[in-house]
Amino acid sequence: MPQPRSDPSRTLPRPLVFLGSLAVAGHLFAVVSLALAAPSGPWPMQMGNSNAFGPQFARNVDETVGPKYLSPLKMTYNYHSPTNRPETPVVYLEVRLKDKSGRLMKTVRIPETGANYWVRHREELLARALGEDEIVEPRTSERIPAPNQKVRTVEIWESVKENKLELREVPEHLIPRDRVVWKPSPLARVLARSYVRHLCRVHGAASGELIRHHKDPVLSAMMFVPEPPASTFAETTSNFGEIKP
Repeated sequence: MPQPRSDPSRTLPRPLVFLGSLAVAGHLFAVVSLALAAPSGPWPMQMGNSNAFGPQFARNVDETVGPKYLSPLKMTYNYHSPTNRPETPVVYLEVRLKDKSGRLMKTVRIPETGANYWVRHREELLARALGEDEIVEPRTSERIPAPNQKVRTVEIWESVKENKLELREVPEHLIPRDRVVWKPSPLARVLARSYVRHLCRVHGAASGELIRHHKDPVLSAMMFVPEPPASTFAETTSNFGEIKP
């Protein structure tokens, strides 16, 4: 027995279509305004790098619609990734692998020049983490150790030559107070030891000497200086010392 034909689909009422289209357009307008209101940059200025604000109309819309509509929907991402980093210093690592007699076996550079994009990206993150230093705050008073106990020491960067630093361990009360003193971050120390040990195991070395090459970014204000000082383009090397597996 043939089945009865179903009724053809009914079209939505025009007012309902209009209201739905208006809701979709309003939602897209709110999302686009959020993206337009996000600051861009940083851009080089005479007094340094600075971010540029988005158009005023987009900022006004975002300030009104964002907290009341986009925040409850968890849609506050402005689609701007922090890829433009002109103030990020250039850091690369040099690991000198040595045998038991102290003879140089091989020198490994991180990031590797011929590595593919994914490996190079991971190695750049490692080098960037090793480039982060911390300020050492000297104590306001001298700490007297307990009987038969040693004085507390701190590893700091000491200048041995111009633009050449070495990691040295000094007593806490002898930290210089006439200048800013820096030290590697705890994460940098852990990464330095673990990665040098990894290279020693891979290449069969007895020890490795880690040297960090660091160059500060050229500030945008130098564009307006007739002759920048030579130190603007100088490279600083920091020796983490010899690390054994």
